[in-house]
Amino acid sequence: MSLISMSKKEKPILITGKSGTGKSTLAKQIAGDTHLLLYANELEDRDWKSVNVNIIVEDIHYKPNKDVVMAMIRQCGGILIFTSINEKDVPKDIKNSCKIRRAGTKPFLREQIKLTAPRSEEPDMVDKPIMDIVNDYLKNPDRDAIAAMLKHNKPADTQIMTWLGINLNPNKIAFIDAKVRRRWSSDYFYEMLAYAHDGRAFSRTVFPKRGAYSKVPFILKKLRIRPHLGHLLPQLLKDSEFSTWAKNRLAASDKRIIGIKEKLKRNAPITPDRTLKLDRWF
Repeated sequence: MSLISMSKKEKPILITGKSGTGKSTLAKQIAGDTHLLLYANELEDRDWKSVNVNIIVEDIHYKPNKDVVMAMIRQCGGILIFTSINEKDVPKDIKNSCKIRRAGTKPFLREQIKLTAPRSEEPDMVDKPIMDIVNDYLKNPDRDAIAAMLKHNKPADTQIMTWLGINLNPNKIAFIDAKVRRRWSSDYFYEMLAYAHDGRAFSRTVFPKRGAYSKVPFILKKLRIRPHLGHLLPQLLKDSEFSTWAKNRLAASDKRIIGIKEKLKRNAPITPDRTLKLDRWF
């Protein structure tokens, strides 16, 4: 393996993706046969300048020592590769120092299990997005599996209750919302929630729609008005001096939103020249 000088040092690579999508396999392919495998929560400070092999750091999102990681990025002579199941949890300084690669959406681990045990049952991925969690909750009659899934993924209580409330009779989860949520442990909350429904919902799952956001707070910021004083804007616009200043500061679309009307500028009519000239007779 050739050493990389500091002047031509490659940026570290951050590989992100769900569990079982081949992050570690891809990292090993990039690092080659000779590499050092470390875990982010076990990193300790050392003389990284003396480490001239490629390094793979697994789970960089989980309790990394940021100072040690940044020292590795500055000092290591080989290729540095990080893996993470959640890009959002990677510290910003580390993420900004890396080239980001997404692992494939193909369930690599699932394919490996099929090759090893072709007659086994279809493996189920435990890490799921909120849409899959809600869909499984509504349609899977195995409530023990649902309880385990909820306790593993730990969806936000407000979000899961809101999404389920659209698809279920509110009476099914009203008691849990009023008496259990945030009054008992999260595991007990998820267990109660799992057994509140039998998993036999045959209708199509409905997901909440994202509401349109208001541009008024941004307009208030342009006008140097604090958000909690926005109710004073109509009164301020009655002042001619403030209204003129606001017109010059805002775009036309912003003016329409807050009700500033502008007079249309009409171009002067073009009067055709009807003077008879001598050249028109030739």
